[in-house]
Amino acid sequence: MRKSLPWRVLIVWVVTRAALLLAVTQFIPVGHAGHFENDVSLYRDWSQTLLAGQFPAGDDKWQYPPLAAAPMVVPRLLPWSYHLDFYLVALLCDLGILLLLWRFARKVGAGRTGLWAWTVGAALLGPLLISRYDLTVTLVAVMALTASADPVIRGMLIGIGLLVKVWPVALLAGLRRGREALTGAGSALAVAAAGCGVAVLLMPHALDFLTAQEDRGLQIESPAATPFALARAFGWWDGYTNYQHGAMEAVGPGVATAEQLTLFATPVALALLALWWVRATPNAGTYYDAALTAVLFLVVTSRVLSPQYMTWVAGVAAVVLTVRPSGPGAGQRPVVWLVLAATLLTGITYPWLEQDYSWTGDLPGTLVLAARNLILVVAAIMSFVRLWRSTGSRRRTAGVPAHRLAVPTV
Repeated sequence: MRKSLPWRVLIVWVVTRAALLLAVTQFIPVGHAGHFENDVSLYRDWSQTLLAGQFPAGDDKWQYPPLAAAPMVVPRLLPWSYHLDFYLVALLCDLGILLLLWRFARKVGAGRTGLWAWTVGAALLGPLLISRYDLTVTLVAVMALTASADPVIRGMLIGIGLLVKVWPVALLAGLRRGREALTGAGSALAVAAAGCGVAVLLMPHALDFLTAQEDRGLQIESPAATPFALARAFGWWDGYTNYQHGAMEAVGPGVATAEQLTLFATPVALALLALWWVRATPNAGTYYDAALTAVLFLVVTSRVLSPQYMTWVAGVAAVVLTVRPSGPGAGQRPVVWLVLAATLLTGITYPWLEQDYSWTGDLPGTLVLAARNLILVVAAIMSFVRLWRSTGSRRRTAGVPAHRLAVPTV
């Protein structure tokens, strides 16, 4: 790959992100302004509380680790309105992700597919991409995936990600047995614990996030809620949706059982990953493939699936496309195309069809949401199957050349 960032990629990134900025600020009148502004307004209010020296207390919408304060406070350092400043900071994180992917592609000698996957794929989310703080944690996650193969450095970056939002813990899944797993997981937990400890000393309510999720219900966008959404659209379910904990949640017959199933599904998914981890022999792309599988498992088994979560999956998928597949049956590329399709459908459903599945239960938007969730579930299953087949057992991969088993040092 050339030393300079490919100009076609850069031009498309600039054009798409300029369009997103104009849309989210309604210079391009796309409507649905509240869907983009409301969360940023909430961040603004929280930033006032944070600057006053405490984390939001008694607010059921605050469910985040201590370092989530950073992307909410940083916009106050810029001279314009809080909303515009937030969007600009988000775009800087977006650009940072693109530059990390470009640097990584140069290191491993890969092509531009990963750059295009992020440039175009992330833009499919529409203005939502830059109106949530998830780009910040995705930037840290991509850094953990690409900055260094040293397990200590990688673990420290994952620990920082944990302090911003919990999901980067999934990036530990692909660490190889033995010293790499111990040092990587140990450094991640050490950084996360140290960050929480400092936050507790500096500000009250720093650890409220540990119990904030307990009362959350079944978000209507989640795969587990899809049968209820479809049943309501066809008139087969007497339940309804209610705005709680910052999301639209399903309420009615059978929902409590579905919630219990989601609580059971996540440990089952983790057990499958643990079984794979014990038997697997890694190859060049295993760490990155496992990261995608683990993130998909977390997303599809959760009782909460906010549309901005696709930012995380798109970021990890772009990294996977940057790594050359190796090993028998290796490669998550078919999974990545499914992820991009789900990202497109997410950008269509929210906010354009959100009224259908969240409030009125109309069929068109509900069908699109159901298709998105079905694609995600298929992607998660396919990702795990391909991960399993690509690594095999020690006996099956004993004859694989050493260069095919080495993890890239970047």
